[in-house]
Amino acid sequence: MKDKGIIKIEFSFEELRELSNYKYTAYDRFIKDIEGVYDKLIQLNIKIGTNEEFTKFVLFTEYTVSIKKESVIIQVNDKFKDILNSITGNFTKFELKEFTKLRSSYSKTAYRLLKQYRTTGYYIVQIDEFRRIFDVPKSYRITNITTNILDPIKNELGYYFNNLRINKIKGKGKRKRFIEYIEFNFSPQNDIKKDGKKTFRKENGEYYENHIYNFTEEEAIKTYPEIKPLSERKEEQLKGQQKLDEILKKSLLKDIE
Repeated sequence: MKDKGIIKIEFSFEELRELSNYKYTAYDRFIKDIEGVYDKLIQLNIKIGTNEEFTKFVLFTEYTVSIKKESVIIQVNDKFKDILNSITGNFTKFELKEFTKLRSSYSKTAYRLLKQYRTTGYYIVQIDEFRRIFDVPKSYRITNITTNILDPIKNELGYYFNNLRINKIKGKGKRKRFIEYIEFNFSPQNDIKKDGKKTFRKENGEYYENHIYNFTEEEAIKTYPEIKPLSERKEEQLKGQQKLDEILKKSLLKDIE
C-alpha cells in the first residue's frame, strides 16, 4: 500500500496466496481466512497527539471481498496515508517471502527485530527485555532458551543474515555467574549494488541512483545510520570522523569489487 495514497488497491486471490505463502488448497477455508484478515485489520487503530488532545482512527476504511471476481479491494484511511508513507522499515515483497518461510515464531520475531538493525549488523538486549519481546515461558532457564529459542533462530536466520552469531553475555561483579544480555552480530546490509550505487527516493516520490563516493550527508546517514550528522559532531572530532567515513566507504567498495 506504500506510495499509493488513498486509492483503492485490488489484489487477486492468486496474488494473496503468493504474498502470504498460503499452503492450504481448500477454497472455503481460503475465503474464511480472508475474512479473518479483515477482522484483524479493522481492529488496527492509531492514536496520535498528547494526553490533553489526541485523535484515534482505524487504518483501513474499506475491505471488499469479491468471490465472483476472486479479488480483494483495500483502501487506506486518508489520515493514515502520510504515516504509512513515512515508514522506512517496512518489509519489501522479497522480505515478506523470506518471513513466511520461517517456521519458528521465535525466528519470525528475531527476523523483524534484526531487520531494524540491518545496516549496523549489531543488536544487544538485556535478558529480561529479551524474555518480554520473545514471550519466553517463565519456566525457561538459559539452557531452555538456548535449545528452544536461540538455536532455531540461528539455524533459520543464518540463511538471511550472513555470519550471524548469537552470544550470551554474563554480568559483572555479583552478577558474573548469570547471563545478563543476548547479543546478535551479523554482516551489515546497506543495499549498495555491486557497481557502488544505491537507489534513493525523493520527497516527490521519484527514485534516483547515486554512487557511494558522491553521497550527500543525508544519503550517507540513511545508508549508515550509525554516522552522526556533521552538525552533531564536535569540531575537534570532525576531521577524524570524516576520515573514518572515507575509510569505511573505501572498505565497502573493496568488498563490492
